[in-house]
Amino acid sequence: MHKSNPHIDGYDMQALAKAEPALSHHLIKAPSGRDSINFSDPEAVKLLNKALLLHHYNLEYWDIPKGQLCPPIPGRADYMLGLNDVLNQSKAGNKEQVSILDVGTGANLIYPIIGKALFNWNWVASDINQDSIINAQAIIDNNPSLIGSVSLRHQPNNKHIFKGIIESGDYFDASVCNPPFHRSAAEALAGSAQKNKNLNRNKNKRQSNVKKVDSSSHLNFSGQANELWCEGGEFAFISNMINESRKVASQVGLFSCLVSKKENLKPLAANLKKVTSIPMNIHEMAQGNKISRFITWHF
Repeated sequence: MHKSNPHIDGYDMQALAKAEPALSHHLIKAPSGRDSINFSDPEAVKLLNKALLLHHYNLEYWDIPKGQLCPPIPGRADYMLGLNDVLNQSKAGNKEQVSILDVGTGANLIYPIIGKALFNWNWVASDINQDSIINAQAIIDNNPSLIGSVSLRHQPNNKHIFKGIIESGDYFDASVCNPPFHRSAAEALAGSAQKNKNLNRNKNKRQSNVKKVDSSSHLNFSGQANELWCEGGEFAFISNMINESRKVASQVGLFSCLVSKKENLKPLAANLKKVTSIPMNIHEMAQGNKISRFITWHF
């Protein structure tokens, strides 16, 4: 993890349970003797993430509807910390107030929450799902720390990313995005079921005193369709983002996006060469044995 990540030393489960008392009902003992949760139980995972946000990110309220994507907080914080490092090396590093655009914020509003708490950034957050916008607005309205610093815009056309969102007169120091990963609903469901199966298998190797969760009916990796998949998957979505970024190049200082599949990096770099001579930068992040990355580009 990033050296400044608030979660680099793990979770203080007792402190988190104090922030969100409902979490205490899901605490178990890991073989190491430390407090933990059953990570294949979606309710436990949601409460853990809620507790992290209440305890570390100045929130008083956070909730998402059943079935909405529940983001892993440490990894999302790593993205924001890495982006801040990049911005500090640019002219934005000298600005008193930084403005960021979040593409596809979802119901969870996770990037504005973390970016506001860690760096006091101002945010515009967009989404194509009206229900997600409604829930994200409820999070804003119930948290004084976000009111006046985060605003929402609905994207009416699922074929567009920046068009219809960035308005005349807008300027953003950077944009962020966690793109849809899968190419179809069937692929998303299969991937979610496999991940949940892996969690249960690994859990059973470590302990035997926790009830099993049926992966066919409980998907920890759930989410709305637009959060998990789009036609062409991650590569098509980011390629579209690259093409549209050229049209708003004067209004965004730095474009950024998570890339889950390493094999997409080279073809994405090739697509970027078609719109700018400035090369794409790759920023790797590590959470345990998992390597993730985000890319940046500008004009």
